[in-house]
Amino acid sequence: MSTTRPGKGWLGWLGRQVGYVRHAVRTDPAAPAPKVVYRQNHTEEKPLPDQPGVKLRRTVIDEVIVDPKPKLTDQRKNESPGTEQK
Repeated sequence: MSTTRPGKGWLGWLGRQVGYVRHAVRTDPAAPAPKVVYRQNHTEEKPLPDQPGVKLRRTVIDEVIVDPKPKLTDQRKNESPGTEQK
């Protein structure tokens, strides 16, 4: 991801701030957060053999999250038009 943002300068910054506020106003603060059912953290550290005093650290986080409001799907997806179930 690039560290530069579109809209350089003062007006670009102002436009981003307006966008952040607009998004915050539209977001429902009372909406429940997703429920974390399972979480496992695993961290590995190994020293680099060619560079003494330098360690390589890898952190892996596994999560199972349940959305409190699942999205509804259309059950008629597999039906072709003109065919009806009896």
